[in-house]
Amino acid sequence: MDINNIKVTVHKEVRGIIRDKKSLQKLILYPLIIPLVIFLFGFLFNSYNGNVYSVGINYDLTPDEKDLLKDIENLSLIKYDTEKDLEQAYDNNEISGYIIKENNIYTVYADRSQTSGEMVFTYSNEYLDTYNNILGLKYLNSNNIDPIYVFGNLDIRNEPLNEDDNSSFAMNIIYLVIAYIIMIVAMVSIVIVPDATSGEKERGTLETILTFPIKSSELVLGKYLATVLLSFIIGIISYLLIFPSFLIVKEMFVTFDDVLVNMNISNILLVILILFLCSLLTAGVCMALTGKSKTFKEAQSALQFIPTLSIIPYFLSILEIDNYLFNLIPIANCVGALNNLIAGSISISTLLVIIFSTIVYIVVILFYLSKQYNKEETLFS
Repeated sequence: MDINNIKVTVHKEVRGIIRDKKSLQKLILYPLIIPLVIFLFGFLFNSYNGNVYSVGINYDLTPDEKDLLKDIENLSLIKYDTEKDLEQAYDNNEISGYIIKENNIYTVYADRSQTSGEMVFTYSNEYLDTYNNILGLKYLNSNNIDPIYVFGNLDIRNEPLNEDDNSSFAMNIIYLVIAYIIMIVAMVSIVIVPDATSGEKERGTLETILTFPIKSSELVLGKYLATVLLSFIIGIISYLLIFPSFLIVKEMFVTFDDVLVNMNISNILLVILILFLCSLLTAGVCMALTGKSKTFKEAQSALQFIPTLSIIPYFLSILEIDNYLFNLIPIANCVGALNNLIAGSISISTLLVIIFSTIVYIVVILFYLSKQYNKEETLFS
C-alpha cells in the first residue's frame, strides 16, 4: 500500500470540501449553533423566571397574604367579583390563571400544557402553602403551643453526593449540548461521505481516478481518513466552544450560577479520545451504508437515521434510566461517556467497556469496508 497515494487522496478530499461553499458553510455553521443553543436556553429560562404572572382571585386578601406576596415577586393577584368574570379574563388573556376560594378550599386553575400555566401552578402553590403555614403558626400561638413541638421535630439537611453537583436544569443543558456535539461529528460524515462515494460514482469520476496508479484500497482509505480528520476537528472545535459559552452565560444569567464546566487534564484527554473514536466509527458506518448507493440522494437517504442515535442518552438521562447494556450502543455510548466525564460520575470499568466496544465496532467496520470496496459492483454500480 502506497502511503503517498493515501496522503494525496486525503489532501484532495479535504481541499474539495473547503472549495465547496455549501459543504464548507455547513461545517462552519454546525459548531456555531452550540453557543446559540446555550444562550437561547439561558434567555428563555431567565425570562420565565423573571416574568410576573397575573392570577385572578375571587376573594379579598388578608393583611398576612398581602405581606406574603411582597416576597413572591413573580405572582400578581387580581380580584374579580365572580367566577364568570375570572373565566372571561382568562379567555381575554388578561390573566394566566385563576384561584377560586369556596369556604376553606382554594382551587388553582391554569393550563399546565403551557409554560406560563406551569409557572402559575408553581407560584400559586408556593403562596398558598406558605399562607397555610402562617395560619397554623397563628393558631398555635393563640393556644400557647410552642411551634417547635409541631414543626421542629425533624432537622432536615441536604448534602450532595457529588462534589461537582450541578442542578438538574444545568445538567440537562449540558447533556443536550453533548448530544449535539456527537450529532455534529455524525453530520460532518453525512455531508462528506455521500459525495465522496456515491457522488463520484454518479458523476463517473471514480472510474477515471482508478485508471491512475492507485489501488482501490488506497483510494477508499484516503477518503475514509479525510472524513475522520474533518469530523474530529469539527468535533473538537464544538467541544471547546462549550467553555466560553457557559462562562459568558454565567455572567449574563443567574440561572447558570450552579453550572460547573471545569475539566481536569485527564478528562480533557479522555474527551479527545472519545471524539476521535466516534469520528472513526461514524465515518466507517457512513461509508459502509453508502457503498451500494448509486446516486448522491440515495446515499444521503441511507444515512439520515445516524444522528438520532446521539439523542438516546439525553432522553435516558431525563427518564433516569441506567442500564449497563446501553454502553454497547454505537455512537450513543460515546454521548454517554462524554456526559459522565463532564458530570464526574463515570467509572473506569464503564469507560473501558465503551472504549473497547467502540474499537471493536471500528475494526469490524474497517474489515467490512475492505471487503465491500474490493468488489466491482460497489465501485462501479
